[in-house]
Amino acid sequence: MDEQPLRILSLDVENILRVVAVHVRPDGKVLELTGRNRQGKSSVIEAIWMALGGERLIPTDPIHDGAEVGRIVLDLGDDAGTQYRVARKIVRADNEKGFATSLTIEGADGKNPQKILNGFIGALSCDPLDFIAMKPQEQFDLLKQFVAGVDFDKIAKANDDDFKTRTDVNRDAKAKRVQADGIRIDPDAPTERQDEGKLVAELAAAGEANAAAERFRSGLAAKKVRAEAADAAAEANRKRIEELRKEITALEVLADQTDAEAADLRLEIAEAGDCPAPVDTADLTARINAARDANARFDAAERARADRTRLDSEAATLEKRADELTKAMADRTAAKEKAVAEAKMPVAGISFGDGAILLDGHPLAQASQAQKLNLAIAIAVALQPRLRFITTKNAALLDKDSWKALVDLAEQQNLMIIAETVQSDRPTAVVIEDGRVAKPVAQAAE
Repeated sequence: MDEQPLRILSLDVENILRVVAVHVRPDGKVLELTGRNRQGKSSVIEAIWMALGGERLIPTDPIHDGAEVGRIVLDLGDDAGTQYRVARKIVRADNEKGFATSLTIEGADGKNPQKILNGFIGALSCDPLDFIAMKPQEQFDLLKQFVAGVDFDKIAKANDDDFKTRTDVNRDAKAKRVQADGIRIDPDAPTERQDEGKLVAELAAAGEANAAAERFRSGLAAKKVRAEAADAAAEANRKRIEELRKEITALEVLADQTDAEAADLRLEIAEAGDCPAPVDTADLTARINAARDANARFDAAERARADRTRLDSEAATLEKRADELTKAMADRTAAKEKAVAEAKMPVAGISFGDGAILLDGHPLAQASQAQKLNLAIAIAVALQPRLRFITTKNAALLDKDSWKALVDLAEQQNLMIIAETVQSDRPTAVVIEDGRVAKPVAQAAE
């Protein structure tokens, strides 16, 4: 029996807010409370939730002016009769809250009364039409509780962080690619380095050969000068023979000696052979310079290739990181969508967009009023499965067609709807004036 859905079979409110005394025994699926503003209609609805929700739903001044004690009694049950009688008493008190409250429940089998009632009440129990007026993000946040095990905020933050990181990574990767593309490699650069050392060695050897040849020529020239000098000396000595008879013997010896010396020098000249041909160093120097230029171009090309390879590698690493971030975001989104798809939603076709609820793939704001009403009521029922009634203070905002849709939904879902309107002329409406029932309607109010 504890698992049977419950509805309100009877309601008594005394000295609560604007209510003086109201007794209502609903008959039918819709209980309409109507009348002028500030007559106590809203107070009746608030009293229901004060009785069920306890202190968290009791305002700071809950007792009617002039009274010391307020009472709310609800009979909750089903077609078999009353299962629980909920009695809430609120007394003025000199404490921080300004009141004290007590609760009894007949049929609770000695269990904690408020704990039982807390299990009946859902987050949207007070007014499903409030859901329709919510902002998309508020609707989104409310329906998230139907998807077990999914932390939407954590997923959104992780995806947002990864999106920002991926943006930075992609920007860095693009910069690396731009740098790599900006490097120009000489297409005509040699494919291998030139051996400058070998050419320099050749140049040194050529220089040494040329120096030796120059020394050879200088030596021969010196000997030629010396030979000519010896000839001149011999001639001079011969001229002096006549003049120097006394010295002739010595001079003849000297002449013979100088003749012999000249002969020896001429013999050396004759035996010396041809002078070595000089080596042309201009071509070798040009080849060395060309090799140095080629090697500079080769080294520049090698550095460019290394830089491009490094930048390409760094860009590839960043692009891989960006892909990993994209996959992480996609995996989170897929897991969230899977959880949403597997969740038991109150209405078929509900899904989650970017901070908004989608109905059949379209934002809920685009749905018809009837669709929104159907969804709001379905959510209220899903959030309080034990209570087969919901309340709304905003029914005055419904046009004729929407009111009919509300009534039809109550019948279709076997659901009691307690709705507040303003000066309704419907014959079944219960009129509240000055905190009392002013117009009892056939078996609906007493």
